Amino acid sequence: MTSSEPTDARGRLVLVTAARGEDRAALGSAVAERLGRAVLVDGAALEAAVITGPVAGWDEPPTTQQLRLRMLRWSAALAVAETYQLEGFDVVVAEEALGDRLEDFLDLVEPEPVHVVVVRDEGDATTPPWGLSVPAPWRDDADLAAVAGEVLEHLAEAVVETATSD
Repeated sequence: MTSSEPTDARGRLVLVTAARGEDRAALGSAVAERLGRAVLVDGAALEAAVITGPVAGWDEPPTTQQLRLRMLRWSAALAVAETYQLEGFDVVVAEEALGDRLEDFLDLVEPEPVHVVVVRDEGDATTPPWGLSVPAPWRDDADLAAVAGEVLEHLAEAVVETATSD
């Protein structure tokens, strides 16, 4: 079987989340490249594809409109992910889901297990210690490649079980 042929196995879902969009996109891409048969879904790219209404910044607490648009963005990312997972692709979703929002994101995924990779920086003390934590920032492409390799090496430790179906 070649890597482009369909498979009966459902692909894995990997969430890479970080405060900085550049960090999550770079690590998400590096991880997807190393998975082989994988797709990268970048939430920021989905939002940028919306001609009107992208969230311009994030208020604390977020406005109702900001929350609605973020849920729409997450739902779109997960719909794309589901499409590819059903064809056996692993999917890496690069998305901002830190702090309490990590649980909100995982609620949308349930009942599926998610490999959660959190890029930590000094400004993020509120994100639950779920999944795999990696430090930021990386110095160069070689350092990024090493972090991506470490993520793959410890991917089984990154699994977060969402609620199970009955």
